[in-house]
Amino acid sequence: MTLTTHATLGAVIGHAVGNPVVAFVLGFISHFMIDMIPHGDTGISDNFRVHKTRQTQAVAYVAVDAIVALLFVLLLANTRDIDHVRTFTWGIIGSVLPDLIVGLYEVTKTPLLRWFNTMHFYFHDFFVKRRGEVPLYYALLAQVVLIAYLQTKL
Repeated sequence: MTLTTHATLGAVIGHAVGNPVVAFVLGFISHFMIDMIPHGDTGISDNFRVHKTRQTQAVAYVAVDAIVALLFVLLLANTRDIDHVRTFTWGIIGSVLPDLIVGLYEVTKTPLLRWFNTMHFYFHDFFVKRRGEVPLYYALLAQVVLIAYLQTKL
């Protein structure tokens, strides 16, 4: 999923639970659950991680995704009367943290994070490896619809 999708879901979780610790934990768990849904980026990920090709494409995809996520979260935070900013924030942090840890692993290749990277991609590829991937443009369109729906819950 895109960081924007994860962040939006984390914001909704934070808004719903009202407790920063619970928002963080549920946001973190939600990342793995929603990543199990095939979402079109397996080819980009495999090219970057496994085949070591199209590195620029993968970095550009992640950079644009991160910028859009940041802008979207700022838009939400500045256009809503959020009663519990702390829970909203910790839900978002928990929901995007797994991808940030994977990014840190990709940059450092530290053995301390290898287990986390393996676990992340176990969930990420769970259905894709069994049932196949969906086209990226369908997945992005579906995520835009999901984000539009979820933001109405804030």
